[in-house]
Amino acid sequence: MTEFIRQEFQVDEPDKATVVRHDTPAPRPQMPGGGILYIIGLPGSGKSAVAEGLARELGCAAHTLPLDEPGEALERILASGQAIVEVPHKLLLGEAFRQRIQSTGRVLYLMASVEAMAQRQVGTPEEQAQARERLGRLRTSYEPLFMQTLHLMAPADAPLAEVLADVLERVRM
Repeated sequence: MTEFIRQEFQVDEPDKATVVRHDTPAPRPQMPGGGILYIIGLPGSGKSAVAEGLARELGCAAHTLPLDEPGEALERILASGQAIVEVPHKLLLGEAFRQRIQSTGRVLYLMASVEAMAQRQVGTPEEQAQARERLGRLRTSYEPLFMQTLHLMAPADAPLAEVLADVLERVRM
């Protein structure tokens, strides 16, 4: 059985005390845009499959933002009030866009290994080697942007059905 540690720290002000408890889960911070969930990640991370599965399970629409005129498409989606939105990684290059999606919904980063993404994209070992090299470069470039943008993160190396089940649990929390 797990024993939780309870620590109490006194602050300089005699009428105030801070208690840090580990025996109950911390409250989840309030996140913006209760009805919009953006899914970010590299090609092959499972964004499309997870977006479609979430939309089906949660009873809402799934959308993919286009690379050209994403702002207009985003405004139409936001007007709907509830949606799962797949965001192409290239759109995260713009800081204003990253801030916009952060402030209008929850952002879920599907973090997959280069190996898993390459296997999902191509079939032959030779093609996979080339894909791993390309995806490795992309991951190095985009990982900081994903980390700056996310509210939630889910590992995405498992079969997509397992990834979807994990994401559903995270989203429903």
